[in-house]
Amino acid sequence: MLDIHRLRVFRSVVASGSVQGAATHLGYTPSAVSQHINQLQRETGLTLFEKAGRGICPTPTGRLLAEQSDDAMGALARLDNVVTDLRQGRTGSLSIACFSSAGEEWVPKLVAKLQREFKNVLITVDLNEHTESARPECDLDIRTEDLSEKPSHIKGYTRHELTTEPYVAVLPAKHPLAERDEISMSDLAEDPWVDDSNEDQTCGRILRRAIDKSGVAPRMVAACQDHHTSFALVAAGIGVTLAPRLTLGALPRRARAVPLSSPEIRRGICVHVRDAAAGSPVTRRALELLHEIAPDEQ
Repeated sequence: MLDIHRLRVFRSVVASGSVQGAATHLGYTPSAVSQHINQLQRETGLTLFEKAGRGICPTPTGRLLAEQSDDAMGALARLDNVVTDLRQGRTGSLSIACFSSAGEEWVPKLVAKLQREFKNVLITVDLNEHTESARPECDLDIRTEDLSEKPSHIKGYTRHELTTEPYVAVLPAKHPLAERDEISMSDLAEDPWVDDSNEDQTCGRILRRAIDKSGVAPRMVAACQDHHTSFALVAAGIGVTLAPRLTLGALPRRARAVPLSSPEIRRGICVHVRDAAAGSPVTRRALELLHEIAPDEQ
């Protein structure tokens, strides 16, 4: 049976890259860290580190042990949370990860309803849109999807479709087309554009594909990383942009959103539910409420 405390020290050395770094992070002396590592190697019969210059680095075996221990450490962290909840009189917890516009528009409604029904449940919310390759440990993971790509299936999670939503054109309030019922991308071909898409993320891929298909070559005059900033730039008359409808709660007074007719651009939204949490009453209710909230917003 592995000693969990020594395993934590070992993982800290791997993550920090040195005994000294782990000692600083953990508040131990380097000697104490080395003792824990040596004892773990004796317990496992494995060589976990090798000398590298004046320091050490993990062996392939050590790196594999660190990687394979992620699930175990995550389970222990969840168990620690359960103990904390019970000690403080809470009957449970729910962790939610989401992209920013869902966090602004859906999650407050979701949490408000849950807290009325589950008064002693602790609910935590984190953003996930910058961590597509490093999924946060959570019970509900609300994500966007490119409808032209194969739906993602994550080990330990079950995927549930919530809705799809259209993109709109966002224009300065005084733009000549701001009062139109709908516009096409070609109508904006000569306008300066504000770009808030990241090609490494789902929404960036959706927009890049739509732009390529339209034949329009937008003249980008500004680039940013979030819809709040891009809307502010549009409101200042810098240019136009495209955005999912769910983001429009952040639309400034001096900007207008106009439905986009050609091409129609849509993104999918789903939620991944952690299998280990799926049987919890609060998780089941949260999933029911998300299915109610999401279609109502479209």
